[in-house]
Amino acid sequence: MSLSGNDLLAQIEGENPKLGQYLRRYIATAIQTTAKNAAVSPRGMIHAPQAPESISVTTSGEYMQVTVNHTSASQKGVQYVTHIATNPQFSNAMIHDHGCSRCPPPFPLPTKDASGNTHNFYVATVAQYPGSPPSAPTYYGGVEPAAVTMGGSTQMDLQQGTGSGTASNGGQPLVGLGKSQVRLAQGAKRQV
Repeated sequence: MSLSGNDLLAQIEGENPKLGQYLRRYIATAIQTTAKNAAVSPRGMIHAPQAPESISVTTSGEYMQVTVNHTSASQKGVQYVTHIATNPQFSNAMIHDHGCSRCPPPFPLPTKDASGNTHNFYVATVAQYPGSPPSAPTYYGGVEPAAVTMGGSTQMDLQQGTGSGTASNGGQPLVGLGKSQVRLAQGAKRQV
């Protein structure tokens, strides 16, 4: 990644060689190094990481653990976000942010809804850098998400998930940290 404006920097070097040399050697290098180390870009979004190759789901009673298999090349700063929904479209999914861990601790999920019907859980994980869009989702089950059930007696209706990152509430499933840099507040955008 490099900064634009090389023609302007060349002009500065011609008019004030010491300042131009300082800007090129130290300031531009510091900006580029900081951006690379933070997995961002000083000029916009970086490319999304490759999607994880697979995810494994294990359950015991009412605990689920999601393990991510991601062996493709990646840089420091990659994060993993798992989406768990009661429908294969992942609308209103619950979000489990792993941070950098590909094998986070198990978490509890209820077996049944309040009426006694067994929940079917669908699981997908995305990889994302702080300065990139999310990768394509990787589903438990392969190309099509497969249902997972728990093995306990807890009956609980789940609240609808409100999304993650900069996604709008209840919409835009599988976006990890978000696809846009900013989410505007909901409501009227201007006064008439």
